This record gives sequence, C-alpha cells and structure tokens, in this order.
Amino acid sequence: MKDNSCTHRGLHPVLLFTLFILFTPFTLFAAPTDPSSDLLRRTIPGKWLEPLLPETDPEPNYPDYVRADPLARAQAQVKAGQYKRALVTLSKISPTKPHNQVALLKGRSLAALGRADEALAILSVADVADDEQVSTLRGDILGRLERYPEAIDALQKTIAAHPQSIAAHFYLGWYTEKSGDYDAALKAYQWFNDVPQAYVDQWRGHPKQFADAAEVTYIGQALDRWATLSGAYEKDQNLHNLILSMFTAAYQRIDSEYYPAHTAAAEYFLSNDDPDQALNEVGQALTGNPHDTAAHAVAGKIAVSSFNFSGVEAEFAQIRDVDPDSVTADILEARDLLQQRRPEDALAPLNAILKRRPNNVEAMGLLAGAQALLLHDDEMAQTLKQADAIQPKSPVAYYEVAEQLATMRQYPRSAAMYKIALARAPWWTSVRDGLGLLMTQSGDEDTARVVLEAAHVVDPFNVRAVNYLRLLDSMDKFAKKETAHFIVTYDPVLDPVIPEYFSDYLESIYPQVTGDFKYEPKVKTQIEVFPTHDAFSVRTAGAPWIATVGASTGRVIALASPRDGAGGSFNWSRVVRHEFTHTVTLGATDNRIQHWFTEGLAVWEEHSPLMWEWVPMLQAAVHSHTLFPIENLTWAFVRPKQPSDRQLAYAESFWICTYIEQKYGHQAILTMLDECLKGHDADQMFTVALKEGTDPFFAEFQAWTEKQVATWGYDDATTDKYDQLTEAAQKQIEAQDFPGAAKSWEQIEQLRPMDLLPHTKLMGLYLELKDWDKAIAQLETISAVELKDNRYVKVLAKLYDRTGKLDLARQQALKAVYINPYDLAAHQLLSDLDTKAGDKDGAAREERVIPILKTWIEQNKDLGDGSKAPAPTAQ
Repeated sequence: MKDNSCTHRGLHPVLLFTLFILFTPFTLFAAPTDPSSDLLRRTIPGKWLEPLLPETDPEPNYPDYVRADPLARAQAQVKAGQYKRALVTLSKISPTKPHNQVALLKGRSLAALGRADEALAILSVADVADDEQVSTLRGDILGRLERYPEAIDALQKTIAAHPQSIAAHFYLGWYTEKSGDYDAALKAYQWFNDVPQAYVDQWRGHPKQFADAAEVTYIGQALDRWATLSGAYEKDQNLHNLILSMFTAAYQRIDSEYYPAHTAAAEYFLSNDDPDQALNEVGQALTGNPHDTAAHAVAGKIAVSSFNFSGVEAEFAQIRDVDPDSVTADILEARDLLQQRRPEDALAPLNAILKRRPNNVEAMGLLAGAQALLLHDDEMAQTLKQADAIQPKSPVAYYEVAEQLATMRQYPRSAAMYKIALARAPWWTSVRDGLGLLMTQSGDEDTARVVLEAAHVVDPFNVRAVNYLRLLDSMDKFAKKETAHFIVTYDPVLDPVIPEYFSDYLESIYPQVTGDFKYEPKVKTQIEVFPTHDAFSVRTAGAPWIATVGASTGRVIALASPRDGAGGSFNWSRVVRHEFTHTVTLGATDNRIQHWFTEGLAVWEEHSPLMWEWVPMLQAAVHSHTLFPIENLTWAFVRPKQPSDRQLAYAESFWICTYIEQKYGHQAILTMLDECLKGHDADQMFTVALKEGTDPFFAEFQAWTEKQVATWGYDDATTDKYDQLTEAAQKQIEAQDFPGAAKSWEQIEQLRPMDLLPHTKLMGLYLELKDWDKAIAQLETISAVELKDNRYVKVLAKLYDRTGKLDLARQQALKAVYINPYDLAAHQLLSDLDTKAGDKDGAAREERVIPILKTWIEQNKDLGDGSKAPAPTAQ
C-alpha cells in the first residue's frame, strides 16, 4: 500500500502489485546453488501455521483446472486477498527447483501481511532475484518501507537488465517522487511519453493493441504523474479523459477481474474532488478483493473528509485485519483523531509511526499539524526541520500543517504553510485549492481568484476550483454597501432591497454583540448575500448544497437570500445576529472556540425563547437521559447520527450557556472564552471558569434541565388530560362557543405552556372576541419565536396601532419586512405606520423601496433558478 500525500494532486495513488504474474506460464529454474534458496522450497515455519490457517472468507470458487493445481489455486487466493490461505497452499508446493512464481506469490502475500522482511528475503534469493517481476516487487517493497535509496537502486538495476519493464519504470518514478526529488521523478516518468514508447500517442492511435490490464494501469498512473509534474495537463486538457480511459479499459475491455484498476480510478476521481465516483470505484475494487488495503485507504480518506468517524474506524480496522502493523492504518487513525479535534490524542500514534518509520514525512507533517493546533510552535518548527533534513524540497509536511490549521480557521498561520508548500510544488493543485478556499473564507477574494485560476489552469477538471471560480465570476457583478463596521455585498438585480435594511440593522447590533463578549473585530465584517441557495452553498462548502441559510467563517458571513426560491423567506435579522456572534466569538478566541460553545452563545445572543420544535425534543432527551455529554456535543453538530441530533445539539448548547449565565454570571462566559484563546480543552475551560470539571458540571446541568421540563406538561398524566381537553375545546370551536372555547384553551395553556397549539388557538379566539389585549399577548408569545412566517407580526403591528402603541406597531411592521423583505404588503404597512409616526426617514425609505419592489415583482415572475417571485399579498 502506498501512502504518499504528495502525489496525484494531493491524494495517495494505489500501489499496484504485479498481478499479471499470476497468469504467466509456469517456469522452472536451474537447481539452486545459494543455500538461502531453501526459503523458496521449504514449508512455512511452524510458528506461522497457526495464524495462517484461520480464514473468515470462503475459498474462491475455483474452476476444476485451478483446483487441481496448487500454484494456480494460490494465485486465485492471492487475487482474492486471501494471503494467509495462499501461504498455506504455497507451503505444500515442494518442487525440486525454485521458480519465480512461487517467489512472487510468497513475497506479495508476506508483504501484504506486514512481513516485509520475510518477503524481501524470499525475493532476494539468487536464483530468482534477477527476474524482472521479482526484482520490481523487491524495489516496490523497499519503497513502501521508505528505504528510498535502496528502492531506487534496485529499480534502476531492474531497468538496466529489463529496459522495457513498465512496472519498474513506474515504481522508479513513484519512489523517486516520494523521496522528494521531483526533477528526477519527472525524468523517470518522462520515459512513458518518450519515443519509442510514446504511450499517449499509441493509446490515441491504437488503444486495442494494449492487452495487459496491469501494464495499462501502470501506464495510466505514470502518465498522470508525468502530466502533473510537467504541467502537461495545462496544455492538453484531453489528457484527463485519456488517462481515465486507460483505467476503465483495463477493467472493462482487457480484464474484468483486474480490481487494482478500479482502485487506481478511485484515486483518480478523488484527486478531482469527485468522491461519489471514487466510492463507486472502491466498491468495485472491494468486490474483487475485499482485503484490498489500497481501496480501504481511499474509502478511509473520504470518510475522514466527511467527518464519518465510524466509517474511518471501520476502514483502518479492515486494513489492520490484513496487516496488524500497517502504517497506512495508523496514519488514517491519526487523521481521524485530528479531524475529531483531538490533536493531543493524535500525538501517540504519530510518534509511534515515526519510531518505526523515521523517514515518513507524511506522519511528520501530521505530527507538526497536531503540535501547531496545541500551540506548541517550537515543537512544530523542530518537526518541520526534521522533515526538511530528510526531504529538503518536499512540500508534504508543510501542506499537512496548513490543512490542520485551516480546519481550525487559523488563517494567517495556515496561509504561511500553504505558501511554502506551493513554492515547493506549484503543480500540486490540492495546495492551490486549500489556499484558495482559505482566502475565500478569510475574505481575501482577489487573492483567492488568483490562486484558484492557477489551480484551474493546472487541473481544469478540479470540481472545487471550478465551483469557486464560477461563484467569484458571479460575485464580480455584486453591488456593495460599506459602513463603519460592515461591508454588505448583494446581487443588485435579484435582491435590490437588501442595502436598504441590512447595513442599518447591522450597525445597530454591533455595540450590543461586541459589548456582550468584550471584543471588536479588527477588520470590517463582510456580509455576502447570495441570490440562490446553490451559490450560498458553494461559498460555504465548495459544493452546491448545504442544509442551512447562514454561515460564518470568521470575517465573512454568507447568507442565502431571504427570498422564496433562494433560501426561502426567513428572519434574516436574527440569522445575521447569530452569525455575527460567531464572528465575534471566533475572533475573541483566535478561532479556537469549541463548536458547541460558539453555537450556544450565538443562539443565546438572539435573545429569543426556545424554538417550539425544540420543546418536545428536549423533554424527551431529558427524560430518556440522552442529552449529549460535553465531549460529544460538538460532534452532534458535525456528524449527527440521527436526523434530530443537530437540532438537539443547538438546543442543548443554548441551554448550557443559559445555565452558566444564570448560575455563574456573565464573567464566567468571558473567562471560558479566554480559556479557549489559550487553546485549552473543555475540561480545563470548565475547571478554570466554573471551578469544576465537565463531568460534575454536566451532572448539575442535568438536574437543572429536569426542573425546566417539569412544568412543561409532557408527562403521561398531563398528556392524557391535555388530549381530553383539546378534543372538547375543538368541539366548542366547531359549535361557535367562542367564550367557552377560550376558557378551555386557557386551561390547556396552563397545562402545557410550551406548546404552540394553545397559543395559536387562543390568538384566533381572542381576535374573534375582539379582546385585543389578550390577543396581543398571544401574538407576542408566538412572534417571539417565529422565524419564517410574518403574518403574526403583521397582525400584531395592526393591533398595537389600534390600541395606540404606535412605536411597538412600527417595530413589528419592520420585523415583518425583516422576515420577508419581498412582501409588498409588509412594506406598505410599515410605510403607513412610519408616515403616521412622522418618521420622515423611515417613510422616505419605504417610498424608495415600494416602487423598486413592484417593478422587481413584475420583472421576476419566473426567476432563473426556477423559483417564483412572490405575488403581492393583501394587508
């Protein structure tokens, strides 16, 4: 298994073993003269027999001719990944003379099981050592052990004896590249496109002349590396499809059972940011060989990137089932821990890898990344220095540090590392992608464009770069409004009303939010309002879908337009207040705040009651003791196991912040933020701020939650009474006994005050009875929580006006505009109230907006994204 992080534009190409040897004619060699050749003939030592015998997989379904031939049977077992069974089968072959196929099968099986030393001993026997395939495999195994000078020397000797060895030429380039000598690697890969080979021309002219699936796969991988290092992809975009066609031809036309071509294709798709296609190829590879560690490694990388921690663990467990001491599995485990924001836990496996493999630069980079996250900068610098001593020109370690810092939004530190990696490997598009994404998240979109355009030139098929460049092109047409603390950008055609409201509101909340957390951002915050949800999703995630309408990456806050057909209408003022709180708490902690904590504070800063839909969910979680422990709370956001987990995490985080505020005071919140800035974990943060660790705190918090839900009326006895009363109350409404129904629903409200239903029923009944004060009270309760429907606040505004509370009426009318800026009736209501109150500025604003909105509605009846402009609604 190859695990080079500085190849194939940032991914790890599969180490393809020479499987074509399994189908070559059986050949005997002359009688051995070297006593070590006994390794080829003797049976497996007794110490091996016990661990080799158990196989959980059923034996392959052999044809009769394979069943009758032990060597053919061993070949089939190796092909199916049954390496232990193959070794047992091979131990029963006792030829009088050794032969290369036995050596190859034993060597491959032993290497796959992590017994590299035994494999090298067998492959070094004098009688077979000079065989092309044997010597190539020997060089490959040496390379996997990071013994690069020995591997390169062995492969050069193979090529000297066998100049047309495709596998040897590929591995020579591969391990020269892994050693960090990119000029020599390019020279080695160049062989594949030089005369007389010129495989690109041969493939374009007569692809069917190629009849060896393994060789075609090697050629495809070698040409990919050649095109990457030489910049050929920039000059010939057809190379992408040509190389991919080699992998597909290998497993479709030449040999449908050659699963390594699927693994190579999986790595190729993943290198172009197409994980779905990559996983499809992985599935095909694992159908052929369930123990293909290279395919499991690809799946593991995808699982890491998608925060699928159980998936990562399953993949490195599968690899360890084959090779218990696999470095590839250990690196996957370390990546898993780092992705879980557990850098301290990642130190042990990384140090263990480097103790066994002191030249593993990838592990060094991950170790340096963990040290950087722990703020151990001196240790990080020393680790990078060690990596440079091994491979002075390698970008790998710096790229790994940059990636880890980027995940924690450590923008300047991450950018510095990306730039070093980019200077050393300008052909590596993953570096450009990472730096480009970092620049967009930090608000430096001009630099992002330069970096991403260069990435697109190097690799025109890179999905993420293409998505971002398209987005940046569309953003070039955005308009901008700048105030003292904010820069609001928006689509002036599809969202012309945005500048009339956003900037004033943002400036009004700025002193409140920054005052609450005693921190002011050092630069202006950018608010980017995107006209479609897909554009918003690309801005925040690099892909055209994400299940939210707002996101903060620190300086930049992205929102989907609060318009039907874009993000759907929603109270953007609450959303942007929530997201600006993230900007402030991220800035106050240098982006080190724990995810649950910043989310809890952002909901708390909204100053709104519990969402109605959270109430039964919290009630159930408290009663079933399924609230998330502190250590699991962040991952309920990032990787929910159930559909309700993320909402429960929001609600619980808000509750925790509320509880801390009530019991310990606001200074405790500020102290916790200071602890985050220091890089301390949750237990340290709680111990310093609250004088107790997370476990005792959580026990107290749970007791508090039980008191909270005790009055909510969701116990069995109250639920029975609730059901009876609601049935009777509904009958009273149907009988038009509105006074009686109101009294019944008042009883129901007392039983279950946190239920929306009795409030909406009472609102309607009080309006029917013209009891304006009681109707207002119910509308206030409902509208305090409602995010998407502005009908309640419009009615409330009219009732306030009717009862002489003009200022409150205007506040609610403005809120109606905030919830749906494209509701013409809401604007007309606000205009009337501002005029009535003598607010010349407010009335003038509506006088500007209403004609614009009427024109907009007429012009955008059918928007380009397939949505419909809202029809005017009656007041």
